[in-house]
Amino acid sequence: MMPTLAKRMRPLLGTFVEIGAFMHDQKEGILNQIFNKIECIHNQMSFHNPNSALSNLNKSPGKWIDLPNETLSVMRKAKQLSLDSDHLFNCTLGGYLVKKNILPNHFVHSFQPSGKASDIEIRNHQARLTAPVLISLDGIAKGYAVDLAIDVMKQHNIVAGWVNAGGDMKVFGDLTLPVSQRQKHTSLQPLVQLNNQALASSEVHSQSNARFPGQILDNTGQQPNPGVISVMAKDSWLADGLTKVLALQPESERHTTAKRFNAIYLASSTSINRTAL
Repeated sequence: MMPTLAKRMRPLLGTFVEIGAFMHDQKEGILNQIFNKIECIHNQMSFHNPNSALSNLNKSPGKWIDLPNETLSVMRKAKQLSLDSDHLFNCTLGGYLVKKNILPNHFVHSFQPSGKASDIEIRNHQARLTAPVLISLDGIAKGYAVDLAIDVMKQHNIVAGWVNAGGDMKVFGDLTLPVSQRQKHTSLQPLVQLNNQALASSEVHSQSNARFPGQILDNTGQQPNPGVISVMAKDSWLADGLTKVLALQPESERHTTAKRFNAIYLASSTSINRTAL
């Protein structure tokens, strides 16, 4: 029997998450389980939720805080990416984002606008902020959630599929997903055929944008030049993180940096669209 396609969409991760799965047996419970996994990541690492695991850490500088395994995993990845990118990737810029009214202020203590990777300490099932910095994991956590969702699909013997969470998407199995970029004159141009890879796109913009709600800042709180940065990599969390790194680099350095991470820099454009199946 040929597998059939099931598609579902839900509002999660600050965007709409679409799951497409080719299955031999259409079981709604499997798709619900995948969405539940994504929602779990959302609840743990949401900066906007004052009761999330991440918010508990941000509210408690200097204290060791018990954290879920997934949150610790993302924090380890974020810290390592910061070190590997010469600190271009920096998850401690939450203070700047709060001061710019981009992120909410849940905090009664004073905080620094930014910090560095060494301000984050991790041991066993705990983490500690050695300085009053605010961690924001929104983009890289979204990519991580996409990766975990794909893992759940594979565990349930789904033969092929994808997860598309706003600017982050990943495809697996015998499936190729065409992705296009929208030019300034609104026409669509083919960008890449995505197969067993992840693609992330992040936009640098000065005004609120529902399609790319986050903001990219450098370590001084300044924005780089406008544009949409697209990166293809094995893992969605890495692709998302690298869009932030490359956005802060000159165009001439982006391809070389991406290759260092076994990733591919695709484009700086105005908009990204996935062709629907």
